[in-house]
Amino acid sequence: MSVAGSIDLMFLIQEAWDFIRRTESLGYVIRTPLYRSEFLSSNGLNVYLKLENLQRSGSFKVRGVFFAIHRYMREGYEHFLTVSTGNHAVALAYVANVLRVKATVVVPETTPKSKVEDMERYGAEVIKYGRSYVEAEKRALEIVSGNPRIKLVHTFNDHYIIAGHATIGLEILEDLPSVDAILIPLGGGALPAGVSYLMRHVKPGVKVYGVQPESAPFYVLSLKEGKPVVLSDIKTIADGLASRPGEIPFEYIRRYLNDVFLVNEEDIMRAIYLLLKYEHVVAEGAGAIAIGPVINGDLLKRLERGVIYNVVAVITGSHIDVEKLKEILENERVYERH
Repeated sequence: MSVAGSIDLMFLIQEAWDFIRRTESLGYVIRTPLYRSEFLSSNGLNVYLKLENLQRSGSFKVRGVFFAIHRYMREGYEHFLTVSTGNHAVALAYVANVLRVKATVVVPETTPKSKVEDMERYGAEVIKYGRSYVEAEKRALEIVSGNPRIKLVHTFNDHYIIAGHATIGLEILEDLPSVDAILIPLGGGALPAGVSYLMRHVKPGVKVYGVQPESAPFYVLSLKEGKPVVLSDIKTIADGLASRPGEIPFEYIRRYLNDVFLVNEEDIMRAIYLLLKYEHVVAEGAGAIAIGPVINGDLLKRLERGVIYNVVAVITGSHIDVEKLKEILENERVYERH
């Protein structure tokens, strides 16, 4: 039994795993690569990259969204709405396009142009509202409350979403059974919630860490307070993590996540630069941040010295504006420091 009352999350994860495998065979979801980074591996760390930036729609979000819409279509819904800072909305638009159902997405006015263009390219109706995730969420809830035929597919407060995302953990275990630790970007919390729950029940020796921007430490604050803490006016290059703690993910995270690392803005930009130059990986800030604790040394400080660790960093998405990437590349001297 899960922490959320009558929900059996392990059962849902297994169902999601079977569904994702079938969807993969049709080409709608990709089993993404996991490989060892020669550049990042040193000082007793074997660092592996789980490249969800290569996933359909450009991020890991398609896993949970596909499973959730599949389940909700069985309940008779044909029109889906979400609120998102970007990647979840792009995934919803993509899945709705594949399944020929209607998608409406509400995004903050600050959402990067590249993400909005992807949503529209897949045929979604895009509503820009407010300056933050919290403001956009209020508008989405208003729309749903006025039309019960529209199903809200929440970016993190949904057990189907959590279960679908957790399939990343199962792939990691299959491809690297000797994994010791997993670094996961932490926004609303669905992905870390699912993977940390899975590891605790399937392979409890694996440590799962969330990684969050220093400028958006709402999970660090929430864990200290023992309840979700919402921050307003978050500004970070990791815009996909400029969210709030999900009530459902929080209950899993406070029980199963080992800890949270904070990464400053300069190190997030450095992570984007290093992944592109040395691994040829295009990652947005919210995805590249996963290697932050490796490049700033914080992970090594937490681990026992003299032991070899196999660490997986989940690179969750690829949606970065060209102009922002150009700006980072022009600061090569700053990011080449070791």
